[in-house]
Amino acid sequence: MVPGKYLLLFLLMLGILSSATVAEGAGLIGIEEINVTALRSEKRALQPALVLTKSHFERTVPTSFTEIFRVVIGVGIRTNSRGEAVLRLRGSEERQSQIFIDGAPISVPWDGRADLSLFPASLVRNVSVIKSAAPIEYGANAVLGVIDISTQETGDELQVSVRNEIGSQGAFLLEGEAYIPLDSISLQLGVNHRSRDAISVADDAAIPFDPLEGDGRTNTDMESTSLFAAATLEQDWGSIRLSGMDISAKKGIAAAAHIDPAKGGVRFWRYPDWNMTQINAAGDIDLSDTANLRVNAWHQRFSQSIVSYSDVSYSLAEDQQNDRDKTYGSRLVLSNDWSHVTTRLVASLQDSTHHQIETNLIANVSGDSEQFRQKLVSIGGEIDVPITNNLKSSFALAHDRASTPLTGGRPGQPSISRWAGNVALAWQASPEWTITSTLGKRTRFPTMRELYGTALGKFLVNPGLQPESAIVGDITFDWAPPEVPITVSVTPWFTRINDTLSRRQVVVDNTTLRQRFNLDGSFGYGIEATAIWQLSDSFTLEANTFWQKLRADRDKNSNRPTLYQRPKSQALLAGNFKFTNGSNLRLEVNYTGPAYDENEGGSTVKLRASTELNVKFYVPLKRTKLGEWQLYSTLDNLTNALVLPQLGLPSEGRTFKVGLRLTGS
Repeated sequence: MVPGKYLLLFLLMLGILSSATVAEGAGLIGIEEINVTALRSEKRALQPALVLTKSHFERTVPTSFTEIFRVVIGVGIRTNSRGEAVLRLRGSEERQSQIFIDGAPISVPWDGRADLSLFPASLVRNVSVIKSAAPIEYGANAVLGVIDISTQETGDELQVSVRNEIGSQGAFLLEGEAYIPLDSISLQLGVNHRSRDAISVADDAAIPFDPLEGDGRTNTDMESTSLFAAATLEQDWGSIRLSGMDISAKKGIAAAAHIDPAKGGVRFWRYPDWNMTQINAAGDIDLSDTANLRVNAWHQRFSQSIVSYSDVSYSLAEDQQNDRDKTYGSRLVLSNDWSHVTTRLVASLQDSTHHQIETNLIANVSGDSEQFRQKLVSIGGEIDVPITNNLKSSFALAHDRASTPLTGGRPGQPSISRWAGNVALAWQASPEWTITSTLGKRTRFPTMRELYGTALGKFLVNPGLQPESAIVGDITFDWAPPEVPITVSVTPWFTRINDTLSRRQVVVDNTTLRQRFNLDGSFGYGIEATAIWQLSDSFTLEANTFWQKLRADRDKNSNRPTLYQRPKSQALLAGNFKFTNGSNLRLEVNYTGPAYDENEGGSTVKLRASTELNVKFYVPLKRTKLGEWQLYSTLDNLTNALVLPQLGLPSEGRTFKVGLRLTGS
């Protein structure tokens, strides 16, 4: 699967490094049954989750959310034609997987997505990746998995972190954080500023119509500033936490430079103003010895301006769209531990309003202000039933409903309701073996943009869109022998999606527009495997592989539509070394298999496979009362390989960064 020359190079470097004198503390990435929003219990059968902790982030040195997930098995990251870095789990569409921070979704409901490149990694303390039918606490639209992120710091002592780095293409980062414990209250404060001049390019043959400046892509500069604050109150009866983040940014968007602009169909866009503010409140309250109430509430404000230009020079601004969004949401989970079973009642509500106005900048004429609104409601319950001492089960049923009372003057859509359900079994077959199986049905409702958005005249609306429904199943075999320092996990899985949302090209008055529509359905299956082997107290080897086969049902003409931008396979080999002086070195080989995409003429084009070699290290410099000063560096895509998630929008080529950080004690 991985080309031989990269595998040989990787093994040679491992051999050289493993002969060095090293020390304890390499650390592991583990597969555990924990996450933030859906809490486990002794009686609950919960989907296995891939858990990333602070020690992992220390070794991999991510700058943004994008870099956190860049080499996580079964997770795909790509930057779409709107310049947003989006995430996919097990070949899903980006809107079929949800991302939560401290129990609240961060996707902008208008579009159902969030630009992960603008979220600073410094916020993150723990990540749980669930790649199956997620528990019903996550509500509607979490169809094919969730990313559950916690920002909460804990401890009894003051912790301070500072970080400054520079990198290729003028990249710059400066950030600082503090954790302050005050008796029963703890405070977290953080600030982050990032910028870059451009995104590097590995092979300009993939973007023949981009007039490159050096080796950086045209119009891919970015600047952002983030603020974060949180306060947590801990009492005997439970805890209450209030947190807030604000991200303000401006950025350019790479054009689809495989298309000749003279033939039309190319966007030349910039975001001169992008802002997200989100406030979360969470309470975990013990009502009695057996009853518990967890409450989450969130408020999100989002605004952006999109400016459209006439050509790749970005000198003549033609149109501008200004968006403003407000979202309110809440979730209540009431659980009770009875003598033989545990029950949970779950209710969630989200109400979102989107305002937009389009302006012709040349004529200085603005259109009407358009308003859209969507409500999502989910009500359900779950029961945990231990079958034997080693076998436990959980059964869930939920009812989801979506409505769009405001449609911007476009044809409306009736309210839609769907049932959701879930069954999970967890069997401790022996001290070494754990087998977990899940089967669930989920629904993803079309977003307001999918129903009514025109994207500055690029899309034709289709208010007849139906929601996607999915049946998801998997079985995970975990092997962790106590006498051998190795853990192995293997998961075969399948998905059956009805009314799969896709897009097509429609010609209207000699103009080619895009339109979303429902395929009859699609079916997919695959297998993923992870092995973590601690060869010594200081040398850990990670091996991960992922393979999938996805296909759409035949249409009424007996043709089988192609499912685009879904790589067939993925593999990751990583070696992590901890030296006697406290230094750490990590080597990664990341392989992404072939996929397919659609060119501007509507034909299917194969995207070739790619292999990246990454090197990351840090060296301790000095220990102080507040922590340790470290010098760190990363070199990603060392061989400058072309990684092409979609036509005209390649991932970054060779990049480096070097920095100085103070890590909290």
